[in-house]
Amino acid sequence: MELLLVGAILGALGVSTATLPGSESPPALLPRNIARMAVEEYNQESGGQAVFRLWKIRSTRKTRFDWGFHFSMDFTIKETLCQKTGKYRIGDCKYKPNGTTRDCSAEVSVHNFMQDSPLTSVNCHPLQANNPNSRNARPQAMEAAQPRIFVEQYFPSSFSTAALTAPEEE
Repeated sequence: MELLLVGAILGALGVSTATLPGSESPPALLPRNIARMAVEEYNQESGGQAVFRLWKIRSTRKTRFDWGFHFSMDFTIKETLCQKTGKYRIGDCKYKPNGTTRDCSAEVSVHNFMQDSPLTSVNCHPLQANNPNSRNARPQAMEAAQPRIFVEQYFPSSFSTAALTAPEEE
């Protein structure tokens, strides 16, 4: 009852209750909505004309920071009957029967000061189980997995470089 009274007073004063402990995230920050944004990003960046739609969220991890939220998620997308060549509304696109299914992982950062423009990194690859011949095929020995190495270049800004440079002594 006291929390409700405090919320009513703060609301009357025009103070946002978004920072109160126990307050929930806005609906736009629900994992399903974040996954849909990641799929839209994938559709824009991927080659080909197929439009994909969210099929299933497999896992999600949400971390809150002072500057916003970060989501790490794994999900599955499926090809739809829509094509990139025409105008489409993703909610109206029906799944394509026997369409390609892909496993995806995404890292999405939503900043408090720019919630409409999340920073998104999405990686998707085709599912092997979607192959129609795979049900009748005999199991085969797996090849030894080769480790994958990903290298990201980091170019420090001039400020960082200056901070690392010690002044010469006279």
